[in-house]
Amino acid sequence: MSNSMLEIKKKLALACRILYMEGLGDFHLGHMSSRVPGQNHFYMKPAGLGLEEIEPEDLIVMDMEGNKVEGIHPPHGETPIHSEIYKVRKDVQSVVHVHPLFSTAFSCVRLEMKPLTQDGTAFPQGITTFEDPSLITRKEQGEALARTLGEERAVLMRNHGIVTVGKSIEDACLNAISLEKAIKTQFMASQIGKIEPVPEETAWDMFRKVNQNPKRSEDIWNYLVRKLKREGLALD
Repeated sequence: MSNSMLEIKKKLALACRILYMEGLGDFHLGHMSSRVPGQNHFYMKPAGLGLEEIEPEDLIVMDMEGNKVEGIHPPHGETPIHSEIYKVRKDVQSVVHVHPLFSTAFSCVRLEMKPLTQDGTAFPQGITTFEDPSLITRKEQGEALARTLGEERAVLMRNHGIVTVGKSIEDACLNAISLEKAIKTQFMASQIGKIEPVPEETAWDMFRKVNQNPKRSEDIWNYLVRKLKREGLALD
């Protein structure tokens, strides 16, 4: 295995642990993946292990038809979430599906997410909702989810959770964290009084200057990796 592939597996395992550390875990559920460079395959968190338990050697390799081609652990039943997005979004290098508490609660009501903070302006266009509350275990469901996602960076899954994507592992991971923080902030603000979103033009300006700033994302990622060590969740 090349050094680049080993680095991707290590980074994917770190991202899984970061998702857990930041409160996006749900028992052994939830999963994340990343494309295998130069192949029509992707690395994926397996079933049966929590996000915080993942080591690089636990990751499995799946093909785009949902078949496991490498690894000792079984795949998640919702592999079509990943495979069908990868098929139609060549720009996507990583996919996250998790069940964060506030985002999942938000998916159960018909409200529109508003950009209230820097986390919210990461999604200045709002969030589209995929209306099928079932587990996404069939190719046709994965295709429908990918269509709902379109060219965006996240989709809310009705009565279920979220999917986020990114041009890198770091990007997909941070998008999931930002989305949960944005929805949590909106819930808390709505309990205090009438929410006042960032004006649309300002939200888009913040998205371009702040949320799309690669230095900011790099600094946040490096901070979270250091935090893993402090929390005793660093890789062995």
